[in-house]
Amino acid sequence: MLASMRSFFFLCYSKKKKVVFDVIGNKEKCPCGSGEIVQDCCGRTNEPGVNQIQEELKKVLNSYYETSLSPVEVKELEGLLAQWGKRLGEWMEEEELASNVSDYYFFIARKDLWRRHVVKALNRTQNKAVRHILKSWQNAFITFAEVTSIRENVYTMKEILGDGEYFLAREADEPEDVRVVLAIVLEEWRNEERWVMPISAVAVNEHVSGELVTKVQALAETSNEKNSFEFFKNYLVDIFEVVCKLDAQTLMEVVEQNFIPLQREVITILDDKLQNEELFPGAYEMLLSLMAYYFTDRQPKFRKPEVLAAAAFQLAVEVGMMPITYTQAEVGKMFNVSVSSFKKHTEVLRDAVEELDQMMQEGNASGTAYYVGTDPRPTEKTNWQIHMLSKQQNFETLVEAQTYIQQAMQQPFEPANRQQEAQMLCYMAYAAETIEQRHDFAQQAYGADQTNVDALLLQAQMTNSSEQQEKFLKQAIFSGEKQFDDQAEDVWAFATNRPYLRALLSYGVWLYEEERYTQSSEIFLRILTLDLYDHQGVRYLAISSLIHQNEIGQASQVLRACAEISDHDATYLYLAWLIEMEKTKEGSERTADLFKKAEQANPYVGALIHTSADRIAYPRSADIKPGTPEEAQYIWYLL
Repeated sequence: MLASMRSFFFLCYSKKKKVVFDVIGNKEKCPCGSGEIVQDCCGRTNEPGVNQIQEELKKVLNSYYETSLSPVEVKELEGLLAQWGKRLGEWMEEEELASNVSDYYFFIARKDLWRRHVVKALNRTQNKAVRHILKSWQNAFITFAEVTSIRENVYTMKEILGDGEYFLAREADEPEDVRVVLAIVLEEWRNEERWVMPISAVAVNEHVSGELVTKVQALAETSNEKNSFEFFKNYLVDIFEVVCKLDAQTLMEVVEQNFIPLQREVITILDDKLQNEELFPGAYEMLLSLMAYYFTDRQPKFRKPEVLAAAAFQLAVEVGMMPITYTQAEVGKMFNVSVSSFKKHTEVLRDAVEELDQMMQEGNASGTAYYVGTDPRPTEKTNWQIHMLSKQQNFETLVEAQTYIQQAMQQPFEPANRQQEAQMLCYMAYAAETIEQRHDFAQQAYGADQTNVDALLLQAQMTNSSEQQEKFLKQAIFSGEKQFDDQAEDVWAFATNRPYLRALLSYGVWLYEEERYTQSSEIFLRILTLDLYDHQGVRYLAISSLIHQNEIGQASQVLRACAEISDHDATYLYLAWLIEMEKTKEGSERTADLFKKAEQANPYVGALIHTSADRIAYPRSADIKPGTPEEAQYIWYLL
């Protein structure tokens, strides 16, 4: 007896429809390539607001879910559901599990069925845009991709286990902290842009994305699969299991590891009450961090855990962590304690919040943003052009030189040879707004001059192979060293020297993130001997590398050497605190004093320490303002 996909599985397809069919809007350029907008081209209908392209694509997908199944296919599905159920049933509801299994089976395991269905649909339509999209839809695959940028309604994504890059539609109410997406998708080419249309997707935020990536990469390395499609096809259930386990981990694990039993009981009671409340994003993490600060810094005396739980709940109400408000009397009744018993604790916690706000405002008001990154500063391109324009001229006076350069800079720069063309293309790649543009310019630059330092650095960024990355980085250093002029007092002043210094920095950061700290410290110290004014902020990377390899004495020497220019920096203060911690192996009065000074310079680092937050990647280009959460992330990277 035949059954249909829809009757066999409880598909939550209504959610997917919104993602799928809102992608091609009426005001977008038509995918057929005509240059006209959809509503005036292949999407035109007689009904206002109705998009013919969306309607036809909707029918193609809906009819696929109505496909009849043979007894053999039903048996295969039942076996697959039982197999996945044993692995994932602890975390997934039956409906969610069935949906994931069906999407996997009909678009990945039996990709042949989907392709056959699409071919039939192609034979039934004459709509050019629909035909164009259906042809690309034949490529169904699993993507595991990093979100490299977020616009209002679009994610830009790059494959973690491959080189593919594409766009994915984003709903307006989706969170801002999505970092990794695991999805079954259909490829969708529109106006020479590669999009993917999700059949099902799991979005992972920044708190667990790093660990997920590490685990999936390790799984891929131990597998014998020759390509990513076969790897994901055979290991998707394993990856889902990793996702589920990470999702089950909460900040309660931090509580279990760091709080005494009475303090843990406070958090348990607080959690129980917060389950019925809707907290704003990030509020719970902030609340838990404040409680950690209160327990460790103030060491409050209390016997009833309900008192501190009520104090924390009242704080959440007063500082607007939740949309619903309660009176103090209502909170006291909720926790069965008197207002007077928890009020003083709430006041101390509220003071801590105000101190954080004040320190943040002072930091923002007093500090000037500083640059951190492996990419060139935006001004470097202009400096390089001036150097190229002036080196061929013989000026008798400074005024003559300035006049010539001012006039020349008003005209578009015309490269005089392939080497200059390659460098210009590299600067265009660094300044590109999208990953696709960056890669396009980078490939053109490499084609123009395969010895160009920046072209080689960009090639290293574009590959996921560690072996290839190191190869390109070493080639960049070798090529840059031949062009480097080390005779000037300030080598950084010459724009043509910067690519070599950038190559050393990029390789050092790569070694650092590979945890090859002995080699990374050698690279960073080498840069400091060349660029005495440390224009790239390498001193902190050098100190961190030395600490990681337990060279505390040498780390202290480098720290002292840069004290004159850095002793008020939050980064300097936190590294000084870390060195002191490594020296004493336990807390001391000096350690506590150093941490207090560091916390005054940037109060946000403490929350990252308390919650053992994931480390971000070293930025490619960032202007960081002292005392901000962005600076805290940079400091946490070094700690």
